[in-house]
Amino acid sequence: MLFDRIQQQYRDMSRKQQQIADFMRAHPEAFIDTSSHELEAKVGASAATIIRFAQFLGYSGMDEMRVYLAQQIQHDEHTVELALAPADTGTSIENKVLQLYRDATESLKETLDAAQLEQAYAQLQHAQRIFILGVGTSGLIAYDLYHRLNRYGLTTFYETDAHMNLEFSLQSGPDDVVLALSYSGLTREVTIGAESAHQRHTPVISICSDSSSPLAKVSDTWLQIPQTEHLVRLAAVASRAHTMLVCDMLFAGIVKDQLPAMQATIVDSNRLVSQLKATDNRK
Repeated sequence: MLFDRIQQQYRDMSRKQQQIADFMRAHPEAFIDTSSHELEAKVGASAATIIRFAQFLGYSGMDEMRVYLAQQIQHDEHTVELALAPADTGTSIENKVLQLYRDATESLKETLDAAQLEQAYAQLQHAQRIFILGVGTSGLIAYDLYHRLNRYGLTTFYETDAHMNLEFSLQSGPDDVVLALSYSGLTREVTIGAESAHQRHTPVISICSDSSSPLAKVSDTWLQIPQTEHLVRLAAVASRAHTMLVCDMLFAGIVKDQLPAMQATIVDSNRLVSQLKATDNRK
Protein backbone atom coordinates (compact mmCIF):
# COMPACT_ATOMS: atom_id res chain seq x y z
CA MET A 1 0.00 0.00 0.00
CA LEU A 2 1.07 3.61 -0.61
CA PHE A 3 1.28 4.58 3.07
CA ASP A 4 3.44 1.51 3.77
CA ARG A 5 5.81 2.66 1.04
CA ILE A 6 5.96 6.14 2.56
CA GLN A 7 6.61 4.70 6.00
CA GLN A 8 9.51 2.57 4.79
CA GLN A 9 11.18 5.43 2.89
CA TYR A 10 10.32 8.29 5.25
CA ARG A 11 13.76 8.55 6.87
CA ASP A 12 15.45 8.80 3.47
CA MET A 13 13.23 11.71 2.39
CA SER A 14 14.28 15.33 2.39
CA ARG A 15 12.59 17.69 4.85
CA LYS A 16 10.32 18.98 2.08
CA GLN A 17 9.39 15.44 0.99
CA GLN A 18 8.53 14.55 4.58
CA GLN A 19 6.33 17.64 4.68
CA ILE A 20 4.46 16.42 1.60
CA ALA A 21 4.17 12.91 3.04
CA ASP A 22 2.78 14.23 6.34
CA PHE A 23 0.16 16.30 4.54
CA MET A 24 -0.83 13.40 2.30
CA ARG A 25 -1.36 11.04 5.22
CA ALA A 26 -3.39 13.67 7.08
CA HIS A 27 -5.42 14.82 4.04
CA PRO A 28 -5.35 12.06 1.38
CA GLU A 29 -8.54 13.29 -0.30
CA ALA A 30 -6.87 16.61 -1.10
CA PHE A 31 -4.34 14.81 -3.27
CA ILE A 32 -7.14 13.08 -5.14
CA ASP A 33 -9.30 16.14 -5.78
CA THR A 34 -6.68 18.89 -6.20
CA SER A 35 -4.25 19.58 -9.04
CA SER A 36 -0.52 19.75 -8.45
CA HIS A 37 -0.51 23.53 -8.80
CA GLU A 38 -3.46 23.93 -6.40
CA LEU A 39 -1.66 21.73 -3.87
CA GLU A 40 1.30 24.12 -3.76
CA ALA A 41 -0.35 26.51 -1.28
CA LYS A 42 -1.86 23.74 0.84
CA VAL A 43 1.31 21.64 1.14
CA GLY A 44 3.88 24.42 1.10
CA ALA A 45 5.85 22.84 -1.75
CA SER A 46 6.08 23.57 -5.45
CA ALA A 47 4.21 21.47 -8.01
CA ALA A 48 7.55 20.25 -9.38
CA THR A 49 8.61 19.12 -5.88
CA ILE A 50 5.33 17.24 -5.41
CA ILE A 51 5.80 15.48 -8.76
CA ARG A 52 9.38 14.57 -7.82
CA PHE A 53 8.01 13.22 -4.54
CA ALA A 54 5.74 10.86 -6.50
CA GLN A 55 8.70 9.75 -8.59
CA PHE A 56 10.82 9.26 -5.45
CA LEU A 57 8.21 6.77 -4.28
CA GLY A 58 8.55 4.86 -7.55
CA TYR A 59 5.54 6.21 -9.45
CA SER A 60 5.68 7.73 -12.93
CA GLY A 61 3.94 10.87 -11.72
CA MET A 62 0.95 12.28 -9.89
CA ASP A 63 -1.65 10.41 -11.93
CA GLU A 64 -0.24 6.98 -11.04
CA MET A 65 0.26 7.94 -7.40
CA ARG A 66 -3.38 9.13 -7.19
CA VAL A 67 -4.55 5.68 -8.33
CA TYR A 68 -2.68 4.02 -5.47
CA LEU A 69 -3.79 6.72 -3.05
CA ALA A 70 -7.42 6.02 -3.95
CA GLN A 71 -6.80 2.33 -3.20
CA GLN A 72 -5.25 3.34 0.14
CA ILE A 73 -8.30 5.44 1.07
CA GLN A 74 -10.64 2.57 0.20
CA HIS A 75 -8.49 0.16 2.21
CA ASP A 76 -8.47 2.44 5.26
CA GLU A 77 -12.24 2.83 5.14
CA HIS A 78 -12.63 -0.93 5.58
CA THR A 79 -9.82 -1.40 8.10
CA VAL A 80 -10.49 -1.98 11.78
CA GLU A 81 -8.46 -0.10 14.40
CA LEU A 82 -5.77 -2.50 15.56
CA ALA A 83 -5.24 -1.11 19.06
CA LEU A 84 -6.44 -3.51 21.73
CA ALA A 85 -8.98 -2.28 24.29
CA PRO A 86 -10.61 -3.75 27.40
CA ALA A 87 -13.96 -3.62 25.60
CA ASP A 88 -12.73 -5.93 22.81
CA THR A 89 -14.82 -9.04 22.28
CA GLY A 90 -13.74 -12.36 20.83
CA THR A 91 -15.06 -11.27 17.46
CA SER A 92 -13.31 -7.88 17.47
CA ILE A 93 -9.99 -9.50 18.47
CA GLU A 94 -10.43 -12.02 15.66
CA ASN A 95 -11.02 -9.20 13.17
CA LYS A 96 -8.03 -7.21 14.40
CA VAL A 97 -5.59 -10.10 14.25
CA LEU A 98 -6.79 -11.18 10.80
CA GLN A 99 -6.51 -7.57 9.62
CA LEU A 100 -2.98 -7.43 11.00
CA TYR A 101 -1.89 -10.47 9.01
CA ARG A 102 -3.49 -9.09 5.85
CA ASP A 103 -1.70 -5.77 6.36
CA ALA A 104 1.57 -7.56 7.16
CA THR A 105 1.44 -9.36 3.83
CA GLU A 106 0.73 -6.17 1.90
CA SER A 107 3.38 -4.08 3.67
CA LEU A 108 6.02 -6.77 3.13
CA LYS A 109 5.55 -6.37 -0.62
CA GLU A 110 6.75 -2.79 -0.25
CA THR A 111 10.04 -3.66 1.44
CA LEU A 112 11.23 -6.99 0.03
CA ASP A 113 13.59 -6.62 -2.90
CA ALA A 114 13.06 -9.41 -5.45
CA ALA A 115 16.72 -9.44 -6.50
CA GLN A 116 17.88 -9.75 -2.89
CA LEU A 117 15.40 -12.56 -2.30
CA GLU A 118 16.63 -14.47 -5.37
CA GLN A 119 20.21 -13.98 -4.19
CA ALA A 120 19.29 -15.38 -0.77
CA TYR A 121 17.71 -18.44 -2.42
CA ALA A 122 20.88 -19.10 -4.43
CA GLN A 123 23.19 -18.64 -1.45
CA LEU A 124 21.19 -20.99 0.76
CA GLN A 125 20.73 -23.62 -1.96
CA HIS A 126 24.48 -23.86 -2.53
CA ALA A 127 25.56 -23.60 1.11
CA GLN A 128 27.31 -26.60 2.61
CA ARG A 129 26.00 -25.64 6.03
CA ILE A 130 23.51 -23.05 7.30
CA PHE A 131 24.06 -21.29 10.62
CA ILE A 132 21.07 -19.38 12.02
CA LEU A 133 21.32 -16.51 14.52
CA GLY A 134 18.37 -15.15 16.50
CA VAL A 135 17.22 -14.62 20.08
CA GLY A 136 13.89 -13.84 21.74
CA THR A 137 10.98 -13.84 19.33
CA SER A 138 13.40 -14.12 16.41
CA GLY A 139 14.93 -17.09 18.19
CA LEU A 140 11.61 -18.94 18.18
CA ILE A 141 11.32 -18.41 14.42
CA ALA A 142 14.96 -19.45 13.96
CA TYR A 143 14.36 -22.64 15.96
CA ASP A 144 11.38 -23.58 13.80
CA LEU A 145 13.32 -22.99 10.57
CA TYR A 146 16.30 -24.94 11.93
CA HIS A 147 14.17 -28.03 12.52
CA ARG A 148 12.43 -27.82 9.14
CA LEU A 149 15.71 -27.52 7.22
CA ASN A 150 17.32 -30.39 9.10
CA ARG A 151 14.27 -32.55 8.53
CA TYR A 152 14.74 -32.01 4.80
CA GLY A 153 18.36 -33.14 5.01
CA LEU A 154 20.04 -29.72 5.03
CA THR A 155 22.87 -29.40 7.55
CA THR A 156 21.73 -26.54 9.76
CA PHE A 157 22.94 -25.28 13.14
CA TYR A 158 21.02 -23.37 15.76
CA GLU A 159 21.16 -23.40 19.55
CA THR A 160 18.75 -21.58 21.86
CA ASP A 161 21.64 -20.67 24.17
CA ALA A 162 23.11 -17.53 22.58
CA HIS A 163 26.66 -18.24 23.78
CA MET A 164 26.67 -21.75 22.37
CA ASN A 165 25.10 -20.52 19.15
CA LEU A 166 27.96 -18.07 18.68
CA GLU A 167 30.41 -20.95 19.26
CA PHE A 168 28.68 -22.95 16.52
CA SER A 169 28.76 -20.02 14.11
CA LEU A 170 32.55 -19.74 14.52
CA GLN A 171 32.80 -22.91 12.41
CA SER A 172 31.30 -21.19 9.38
CA GLY A 173 33.42 -20.54 6.30
CA PRO A 174 33.10 -19.17 2.76
CA ASP A 175 31.13 -22.22 1.57
CA ASP A 176 28.52 -21.83 4.31
CA VAL A 177 25.84 -19.22 4.99
CA VAL A 178 24.87 -17.36 8.15
CA LEU A 179 21.20 -16.37 8.34
CA ALA A 180 20.72 -13.62 10.93
CA LEU A 181 17.29 -12.63 12.29
CA SER A 182 16.81 -9.37 14.20
CA TYR A 183 13.94 -6.93 13.70
CA SER A 184 16.00 -3.92 14.79
CA GLY A 185 19.34 -5.15 13.49
CA LEU A 186 20.81 -4.15 16.86
CA THR A 187 20.62 -7.39 18.86
CA ARG A 188 24.18 -7.99 20.07
CA GLU A 189 23.86 -11.78 20.19
CA VAL A 190 23.07 -11.62 16.48
CA THR A 191 25.27 -8.75 15.27
CA ILE A 192 28.41 -10.14 16.93
CA GLY A 193 27.96 -13.46 15.13
CA ALA A 194 27.20 -11.77 11.82
CA GLU A 195 30.22 -9.46 12.10
CA SER A 196 32.47 -12.42 12.91
CA ALA A 197 31.12 -14.41 9.96
CA HIS A 198 31.60 -11.43 7.66
CA GLN A 199 35.27 -11.26 8.68
CA ARG A 200 35.66 -14.96 7.76
CA HIS A 201 34.08 -14.25 4.35
CA THR A 202 31.00 -16.30 5.20
CA PRO A 203 28.00 -14.91 3.26
CA VAL A 204 25.59 -13.24 5.68
CA ILE A 205 21.87 -13.03 4.93
CA SER A 206 19.94 -10.79 7.31
CA ILE A 207 16.26 -10.26 7.97
CA CYS A 208 15.86 -6.86 9.62
CA SER A 209 14.09 -3.53 9.19
CA ASP A 210 16.83 -0.89 9.39
CA SER A 211 19.32 -0.34 6.56
CA SER A 212 21.60 1.69 8.85
CA SER A 213 21.76 -0.99 11.56
CA PRO A 214 25.00 -2.84 12.37
CA LEU A 215 23.47 -6.08 11.09
CA ALA A 216 22.43 -4.68 7.71
CA LYS A 217 25.88 -3.14 7.21
CA VAL A 218 27.68 -6.50 7.46
CA SER A 219 25.11 -8.37 5.37
CA ASP A 220 25.84 -9.59 1.86
CA THR A 221 22.11 -9.98 1.34
CA TRP A 222 19.56 -7.83 3.19
CA LEU A 223 15.91 -8.85 3.30
CA GLN A 224 14.09 -5.78 4.58
CA ILE A 225 10.97 -6.15 6.68
CA PRO A 226 8.70 -3.19 7.51
CA GLN A 227 9.36 -0.96 10.50
CA THR A 228 6.32 -1.35 12.72
CA GLU A 229 7.26 -1.45 16.39
CA HIS A 230 7.09 2.32 16.85
CA LEU A 231 3.34 2.01 16.25
CA VAL A 232 1.17 1.69 19.35
CA ARG A 233 -0.94 -1.15 18.06
CA LEU A 234 -0.27 -4.86 17.60
CA ALA A 235 3.14 -3.98 16.18
CA ALA A 236 5.22 -6.64 17.93
CA VAL A 237 2.93 -9.27 16.40
CA ALA A 238 3.36 -7.65 12.99
CA SER A 239 7.17 -7.77 13.13
CA ARG A 240 7.00 -11.45 14.09
CA ALA A 241 4.61 -12.13 11.21
CA HIS A 242 6.93 -10.37 8.75
CA THR A 243 9.95 -12.40 9.86
CA MET A 244 8.00 -15.66 9.74
CA LEU A 245 6.73 -14.91 6.23
CA VAL A 246 10.25 -14.25 4.95
CA CYS A 247 11.57 -17.43 6.59
CA ASP A 248 8.75 -19.40 4.96
CA MET A 249 9.73 -17.93 1.60
CA LEU A 250 13.37 -18.88 2.16
CA PHE A 251 12.42 -22.42 3.17
CA ALA A 252 10.29 -22.87 0.05
CA GLY A 253 13.00 -21.38 -2.14
CA ILE A 254 15.64 -23.71 -0.70
CA VAL A 255 13.76 -26.99 -0.98
CA LYS A 256 11.72 -26.51 -4.18
CA ASP A 257 14.45 -27.80 -6.53
CA GLN A 258 15.65 -30.50 -4.16
CA LEU A 259 12.37 -32.21 -3.30
CA PRO A 260 12.99 -35.36 -5.40
CA ALA A 261 16.44 -35.87 -3.85
CA MET A 262 15.05 -35.18 -0.38
CA GLN A 263 12.15 -37.60 -0.70
CA ALA A 264 13.97 -40.45 1.03
CA THR A 265 15.00 -38.20 3.92
CA ILE A 266 11.42 -36.98 4.37
CA VAL A 267 10.04 -40.53 4.32
CA ASP A 268 12.64 -41.74 6.84
CA SER A 269 11.87 -38.79 9.11
CA ASN A 270 8.13 -39.44 9.00
CA ARG A 271 8.65 -43.15 9.62
CA LEU A 272 10.88 -42.46 12.64
CA VAL A 273 8.43 -39.98 14.18
CA SER A 274 5.51 -42.31 13.54
CA GLN A 275 7.18 -44.91 15.78
CA LEU A 276 6.89 -42.43 18.68
CA LYS A 277 3.21 -41.93 17.92
CA ALA A 278 2.64 -45.68 17.88
CA THR A 279 4.37 -45.98 21.27
CA ASP A 280 2.23 -43.20 22.70
CA ASN A 281 -0.96 -44.91 21.51
CA ARG A 282 -0.05 -48.11 23.35
CA LYS A 283 0.13 -46.32 26.69
